[in-house]
Amino acid sequence: MLSKILVYLLAGIVVTTAVVYFYVASGEYSDLIDFIDAGVMGEIQEKQIEMTLFLSTGIGYMVTVIWMLKKKLSSVLPYIVLTAGSIALIGIYIASRTVGVPPIGIEYYIGKMDITSKILQVLISGLSVYLICSIQRGKERKLVDIEAKK
Repeated sequence: MLSKILVYLLAGIVVTTAVVYFYVASGEYSDLIDFIDAGVMGEIQEKQIEMTLFLSTGIGYMVTVIWMLKKKLSSVLPYIVLTAGSIALIGIYIASRTVGVPPIGIEYYIGKMDITSKILQVLISGLSVYLICSIQRGKERKLVDIEAKK
């Protein structure tokens, strides 16, 4: 019962994270338009890359949450994808603030949306790992029950 509730809680967190990424992508788009209007061409590629990353991430989260809700607790795969994707994004973020990510370089600004998205991604990873373990335990119990009936 708890696992079923956690699936829906995780879905809400994933959708919230996608909305955060769409919001950030919108801000990057606004910045891009401002740079183009002002004739500042040096920042255009960086803004395009960031906007694409954020938009793709939001779409990826939305597709994965739909997949997760269809599968519920019958497959660990959506949860593995959510965990791996969230951890990868946290890693990219850390790299972008420390060693730099080509062609963007090192970002020095840490904003509210950055912190919010990272907290949400840690929650996504933690709940996903819990659900993976829960699904695996359920499958093991079913195998034991089948063996006991023989």
